Amino acid sequence: MTACEEEAAAPPREQFPANESPVNVFLMTDSLETGGSERQFSALARSLNPDAFSVHLGCIQKRGAFLDGLGDIQEFPLGHSLYGLPSVRMRYRLSRHLRLCKIALAHAFDFYTNLTVVPAARLARVPVVIGSQRQLGDLLTRAKARAQLELLRCCDAVVCNSQAAAERLIRRGLTDTRVVVIPNGVPAEVFVEAAPALPRRPGLLRVGMIARMNTPAKNHRLVIHSAARLRARLPGVEFVLIGDGPLRPELEREAESLGLRDRVRFLGERRDIPAILASLDLSVLPSTSESLSNSILESMAAGVPTVASEVGGNPELVTEQRGILVPVNDEEALASAMERLLSSDELRKQFGKNAKQFAAENFTMEQMRKRHEELYSELLDKKDLRRKHRYAGGSRSLPNPKCLRVALVAASLRYVGGQSVQADLLLRHWKQDREIEAKLIPIDPTFPLFLRWIERIPFLRTIVRQPIYLWHVWRDLREADIAHIFSASYWSFLVAPAPALFVARLQRKRTLIHYHSGEARDHLRRFRTAQPILKWADRVVVPSAYLRDEFRQFGIESQVVPNFIDLSRFSFRIRNPLRPHLVCTRGFHPYYCIDVVVRAFARIQRVFPDACLDLVGGGPLEGQIRKLVRTSNLQRVTFVGVTCYQDIGRFYNQADIFINASRLDNMPVSILEAFASGTPVVTTAAEGIRYLVEHERTGLLCETGDDEALARNVLRLLQDPNLVAQLVCSGYEQAKCYSWAEIRPQWLQTYRSLHWNTPKTISELNVT
Repeated sequence: MTACEEEAAAPPREQFPANESPVNVFLMTDSLETGGSERQFSALARSLNPDAFSVHLGCIQKRGAFLDGLGDIQEFPLGHSLYGLPSVRMRYRLSRHLRLCKIALAHAFDFYTNLTVVPAARLARVPVVIGSQRQLGDLLTRAKARAQLELLRCCDAVVCNSQAAAERLIRRGLTDTRVVVIPNGVPAEVFVEAAPALPRRPGLLRVGMIARMNTPAKNHRLVIHSAARLRARLPGVEFVLIGDGPLRPELEREAESLGLRDRVRFLGERRDIPAILASLDLSVLPSTSESLSNSILESMAAGVPTVASEVGGNPELVTEQRGILVPVNDEEALASAMERLLSSDELRKQFGKNAKQFAAENFTMEQMRKRHEELYSELLDKKDLRRKHRYAGGSRSLPNPKCLRVALVAASLRYVGGQSVQADLLLRHWKQDREIEAKLIPIDPTFPLFLRWIERIPFLRTIVRQPIYLWHVWRDLREADIAHIFSASYWSFLVAPAPALFVARLQRKRTLIHYHSGEARDHLRRFRTAQPILKWADRVVVPSAYLRDEFRQFGIESQVVPNFIDLSRFSFRIRNPLRPHLVCTRGFHPYYCIDVVVRAFARIQRVFPDACLDLVGGGPLEGQIRKLVRTSNLQRVTFVGVTCYQDIGRFYNQADIFINASRLDNMPVSILEAFASGTPVVTTAAEGIRYLVEHERTGLLCETGDDEALARNVLRLLQDPNLVAQLVCSGYEQAKCYSWAEIRPQWLQTYRSLHWNTPKTISELNVT
């Protein structure tokens, strides 16, 4: 069994008493850009036990890669000054938000949020307030350090991620009983052996530094100069710098001036850190200030030995059995330490093994989550909040938010498509869940027997069905707390989602528009009524960052909750050898460009005459596609037709390559299904797909409409088994991010946050 086939086992969660309602907690960070603190914030927000804690999120700057999948997150911008009038107003707005959400515990994650959350939470009379010190604090000005210390004195606890950071606070006068050390956690996938992102070559050793290029304190320049020192001593060594930021152009010029163009590679920001670490022989971090480095922890978890500066919390991680510590800013010491490890395979292997064991025993995400939950519970219990449920703004008991009643307004599985499948998956999974009571209100209700003949007449069936549909919506929404309305684009938007939204407003229900169409940009431009209708909803949810960015262009804020798949329906395997057996599971519609797939297949069959293609789907262009196959004299093309979702897994299983040629797409579930099946993905780079598939990591991309490039990528896979193994392993790891276990907390948090917000009334809607 390969490493990517193994699931990281996690210990069972604590079971909280079923008769206790989850406590409202508020977590806030500066931004969600790629960084250590942001990664820990994101991981904790996703993993807190929903039976015990109802999580509300906030940030100062709503941007960054970690936004995806976090659900609803409120933005509280500071403005240009920490102490200016806009900043004061923002703190008052945050205080009001904390009161309205009845927050019992507020936790600030970094310097700026300490100065934001602590005063706002105290003003809102939040019972438990927690600050954080996730850096040493030595890079702050004296004024900033003094201001932060005074606010941390007002906290019930201050979380530090290293003993070094904790001791620094205590030396400055903070009571030691308030300081709690909770180390960072490492994602489970880093512990699992991954396929290298960078090809391994005999005789080549690779040194990597993983750090953002946003501060001189990370000391990238020292690594570049040490590389210059080692150029003659170790000619077979390559240096890779992983990360991005404003200092990157300066660092690239520095490497160029030292003649290191062929020795130092700048990889930019990467999301495939496990695969990057699998490409390294040595990790290095010579920063001048560190509390508890995520880069070092991840290197240790991957079994990569580390050379680091002897500063802050680094000595808590790197010892003489797990790596080498060097004095700060000592270029020769850094070069010598790297040379020592690069010259000994045995020493690197032993250090890597020791480091991995140490990380597994002390720094997992599960341990980090559990320690935070224990701290939260201890502080809440001290104030008797766990038992009596006293919340900010009064002692009124919080109604039990469990078993919220959600009405899913969506197409039924009578018409198999992305939205109907997602609605059915949600319905089936919520039926097994005690938190949510879900019911489907189909937008395509069945006709009475004497009207069934109308089903065959497209325009007439819509007219006749509309009053039946509206009656079902009016009747069934009365029993719901939340209307979860699935939405496509154009006329279907006006026929189904818009009326359901209007009815929900009349009944004062919380409303959520779940918009799926990749044609959003054109829809919002051509249908002027779409924008104000979408703004009626309490929440707009989209399945991808692509659609979120599209909506922002029209002034509509949306929340990303990705599509998900039922992994149990797919059987993962690595194909070896890879056969020229292709499958395409897209409908016969203009924007899916099945004709491009057929033309690409014609090119493939000239090289591999035994190649075959399964077309799984149906649609209005099927006749044209059949004609194209006939006129092209293609053999071994099978028109499977529309198949139910329960059977789709076997078509991926019996094929060896997934091919897609869409010119317009949002977040195709078919690609996730291919990932889950171990079927390597070859696809055009339609705008939404670029957010889902990373070229040469999880799939192969080419421009839309280019059948020659599409065929060339398929042939490349058939000739490169190492590339295939790398793609399918990375794809499978990505598929696991879209399982129900990952997506459930996001929907639960979305529903709960909606439930506690007052819905708009019809009179409050400003429609122009």
